[in-house]
Amino acid sequence: MNPLIDVYSLRPVNVVEVVFMALCLFGIILLWSKPRFRGICLLFALEIVLMAFNFSEETQLFNQGYLITPALTLTTGPAFYLFVKHLVFEDHRWSVSQLVHFVPTLVALFFTRQTAAVIAVGSVSLVIYGVLAYRLLLRYRVASHQSSAAAREMRLDWLVTIMLAFAVLGVTDIVRLNLQQVMSYPLANTWYLLHQLCVLTLFATLAILAVQQPILFDGLSRYEPVDINNSDSDLYRTLFQSIHDTIVDQALHRRPRLSLNDLAEVTQLNSKDISTAVNIGAERSFCDYINQLRVDDVKQQLAAIENSTPNLLNIAMRAGFNSKSSFNAVFKAMTGVTPRQYHRQQHLQ
Repeated sequence: MNPLIDVYSLRPVNVVEVVFMALCLFGIILLWSKPRFRGICLLFALEIVLMAFNFSEETQLFNQGYLITPALTLTTGPAFYLFVKHLVFEDHRWSVSQLVHFVPTLVALFFTRQTAAVIAVGSVSLVIYGVLAYRLLLRYRVASHQSSAAAREMRLDWLVTIMLAFAVLGVTDIVRLNLQQVMSYPLANTWYLLHQLCVLTLFATLAILAVQQPILFDGLSRYEPVDINNSDSDLYRTLFQSIHDTIVDQALHRRPRLSLNDLAEVTQLNSKDISTAVNIGAERSFCDYINQLRVDDVKQQLAAIENSTPNLLNIAMRAGFNSKSSFNAVFKAMTGVTPRQYHRQQHLQ
């Protein structure tokens, strides 16, 4: 099929590849305006290149005598890792030195005839970079809980789920490649088509969830936990009591997105010291501590209401929660029952 392709001779998987490229291009257009999502734009751009070569090799568009796509499998892992790194580190800058992650791809171009071996190395690379990215996401989760009461809105659990899905697809694709020699052509072709459809769906989901991400945590480099020796623990507990009194007296927990920086401005204390004091004095993260104060606030408001059907959303908003879903999730996690069930139990007593 050269040089022009007969549309009617295209296989379904080739149509999926064209749709895939269009989707990735659209994702780049949507996300390029968000600096911390430039990494995902790189990932999408590399997938466009991969799909373009897939399309070319399968349709013989350019009659190339060798395969390039196996080597390109080594780009997905590094691209995903760099995407996560730039997402969680607000102050991380792009540099030429990061190109070293793609050196294995260049090396693999000289071994394209060993297709199975190159793809196996690409799969191992994806696992290694996946683990590194997952560790970054765990650090992000811990640090965001240490510094902001809006940590639930900043969470990236959706990204962890997508990474696990990619891992599963990677494993199944290795199985497919190893069984390809013993499978019938229709079965192998159908399996490959389903794999590409699943990958397309994952990338579409990734783009949608990235666009919908409301806010991101900006302080991973500054708010990670520190080790405290026993001699300092008593000092931090005393400091926590002072901080706690200030928060309660001024009802600071009612600020919807209270952060360590906000509290530092009020108390004139170092945000790192506040975080450490809360960890030691309250024995929980800053986010969980503030949410506990809000839940206690809701309980007090409910206790003062005789109405059997109170407006729970208004009460939650007054206590500092800024969404119904967040309020319900936090309240049930801390009390074991929903807000409505809690009020009903109190009303019956």
